[in-house]
Amino acid sequence: MVSLVNFLFFLGILLNTYFISVILHKKGISQPLSRNLVSFTLSILIAGSIALLLVSFESYKILPVVFIQLLVAGSFLAYILVRKLDPILSPLSGRNNSGNLFTYIILTLLLVSAGAMYSLFPIEYIKGDRDHGVYVVFGSKIQKTGGLNFDDFRYQDLTRVLGNNIIFGYPAIHSDHSPQDPSVPIGSLSPRFYPLFPTFLALSADLFGLDGMFRVNSIFGVLSLVFIFLIVKKWIGPWGALIAVFFCAFNPAQLWNVRTTLSEPLGQLLILFSCYLALYFFRKSKGWMFFAGGVLGLSSFNRIDSLIYFPALVILVGYLLFLRKKSLWRGFNFLFGYSAISILGVLYGYINSKPYMLDLWRSKQLLKLTVFCVFSSILLSGLLIFSNLQFGKQSIVLLKNTILKNKKILRIVILSSLFLLITFAYSIQPVISNSENLTDFFYFKKNSFIFFLFYVPLILVLFGIGGYDLLVFRKQSSGSLVFLLLGSLLSFVYFYDPSIYPDHYWASRRWLLFPVPFVCIMGVLGMYSLPIKKQVFKSTLIAIVFAGYVYHLYNRERLIFFERMLSGYSEEFERLSIALPNEKAIYFTKKQDLASPLRYLSGRETYLIHKTRPFLEKASRLIESGWNVYLIEEDFHLEDGSVTLEKVDQISLEGNYPLDTVNRYPDMLLYRGVFLQVYKLGLGPKVSIQTKKSVSINPSQFTYTLKTVRSERKSQPNVYEEVKAYAYCFQINPTGKFKVEFEGESLSQATFSVTANQSSSVIFPESPGVGDDRKMNIEFSVENPETDDIQIRFHTKRDRQAVLKSLQLSRIP
Repeated sequence: MVSLVNFLFFLGILLNTYFISVILHKKGISQPLSRNLVSFTLSILIAGSIALLLVSFESYKILPVVFIQLLVAGSFLAYILVRKLDPILSPLSGRNNSGNLFTYIILTLLLVSAGAMYSLFPIEYIKGDRDHGVYVVFGSKIQKTGGLNFDDFRYQDLTRVLGNNIIFGYPAIHSDHSPQDPSVPIGSLSPRFYPLFPTFLALSADLFGLDGMFRVNSIFGVLSLVFIFLIVKKWIGPWGALIAVFFCAFNPAQLWNVRTTLSEPLGQLLILFSCYLALYFFRKSKGWMFFAGGVLGLSSFNRIDSLIYFPALVILVGYLLFLRKKSLWRGFNFLFGYSAISILGVLYGYINSKPYMLDLWRSKQLLKLTVFCVFSSILLSGLLIFSNLQFGKQSIVLLKNTILKNKKILRIVILSSLFLLITFAYSIQPVISNSENLTDFFYFKKNSFIFFLFYVPLILVLFGIGGYDLLVFRKQSSGSLVFLLLGSLLSFVYFYDPSIYPDHYWASRRWLLFPVPFVCIMGVLGMYSLPIKKQVFKSTLIAIVFAGYVYHLYNRERLIFFERMLSGYSEEFERLSIALPNEKAIYFTKKQDLASPLRYLSGRETYLIHKTRPFLEKASRLIESGWNVYLIEEDFHLEDGSVTLEKVDQISLEGNYPLDTVNRYPDMLLYRGVFLQVYKLGLGPKVSIQTKKSVSINPSQFTYTLKTVRSERKSQPNVYEEVKAYAYCFQINPTGKFKVEFEGESLSQATFSVTANQSSSVIFPESPGVGDDRKMNIEFSVENPETDDIQIRFHTKRDRQAVLKSLQLSRIP
């Protein structure tokens, strides 16, 4: 049955691609690559839109998607027959320059290479505490239930038992209940993301299983590259287009993010697809521009910040109004198409994720976007009224003539301003920031441009000025303005306010959406448009820049190029979906990165709690009510007097991942392992728990470990070969002084630290111990009675490996 559904799904994609191609051929797209690419991309978007519509009604299933796909294909066939079009069309029919065969062979090799790099080494980030894992959770929720209704009114019963120790919801799945709105029941949860990308993840999970989720962005990434080729080819020819494809395909930001489960690659595809349609159809029927705008408007179902595209399109209409009035309605149609779909996206968000929208409004992010759009609308309305006044018409003519007469001066002013802006951001702003003694976050925000250069070399950015010169002053194609204005506005906004925490790979998300490919493309345009008459000199310069970019890629990507990150996560969650008990089972944990994947991906009823000790004191009431209660904890030797604890399983989440860095490009690849115990709770005679004077911890029973896999650092004074962490959960009042005694070999070469409350606070900073190579000890104090657990960390230096044989934790009287 599954294989039949898969066959019918891809049959629907194939039929829609073919019938759309027949229609486009009649409409004048005779070039096979363009026609087939547009047809296939539209077929993919149609499938996603059908699934999204079903998600809106909480009724998604793969079978209805297949049937509706086939109905859409039937409607296309009916249109072809009614319009008496020839339904027989070879995929390769149409204008095709055989002299470009070698170009297409190279393009094919680039696309295959990029596709392999994207799909063979995915990042299996199934952690519910960050966006990668949240999207996977949402996709799995859609696949299993048909929608994004997270309501769970069991929270009412759990609150009666556990009080405020229960956490309502999960990261990005928040409770809508608040004291200010008692009409909303406890347990009403809503998602804090938009649904289009999770819908594609649900489709891929239905078709290919969990592994398919990690590769869906590979399709979007490869399609984006083909659109880049076609766009750049129209401006500077096929060879320049191939270089642009290479620069974008293997850019470190592109490579990293396409391997993840993040929404930016889909957003990038929608922008590039829309730009290509605008570039190709601008001089054709006005209806095509409305359609192109509608494609861009789909972004509003993918990301709320896509509203920022609206001001760029208003600038497009304003430009046409003043300088190319004959094309004004084409610009309006594009704006109307975008606005119509965007309004639907906003309505969807308000209806299905109202608390998310309200949160964004309170944090002023949505408020800023709204003000931006309203101001743009008022400005456009004012310009239209002004242009219909007699004085306005005369002023527009005068302004147009003035610009045309002083075109050279305007050209110098614009290009010089771009150069000065780059010079300020690269040379002056960092000096100002260094004198202000800023925190890492604000330093990143004020100097985001210099961190953008991690991805795109400065020389390519400078060549981008020549790209502006080509598109604004030499090509003068109105269709190019959509690409130029979207790229310029998004680059400026996300340089000014990156709107994200500055840890390198994470920071690249906003820039991947469009600034990275935009600047790469503009740099290539600038290189190819240099006014160098002798072709040999120009080719030599391009070859030098190309070689420099390859060297840049080597330096940036050798750490991650052939690495499949966190490769053990998907396998472990699939195992847990089978191995963990399910009958009348209810799980509790403090691990925010584990709870939502375990619940929505592995299908185990899992809830978040604040602290373990208060939970254990009240857990007997849950057991008495008929539940099989399980606790997932870090402590290998957890004990409690209120209930009995039996180990039933261990959760092992392992894989490689780069070292988290702030304002520095990652230079180290680490093995990360998290090991948790699954305890089944039972009723037994209550035992009075007395303060233990000492606890022995087996060194092999670590909860968390980091190990250096590969390092690119030139100097390594603070680099550790391995960090192991040992967890201990307090059963009674934790305040007091403690002593940790270590026994082993070469312990003087190690350092030690202690953290508390899920490592959210440091109570003993990393320091050497007191003792010798065989015995070492540290002392620390716990002063907060709310402390629930501690984690003792053992750090061993590279090339000076210490060996730990025993670990003893004791209270100091």
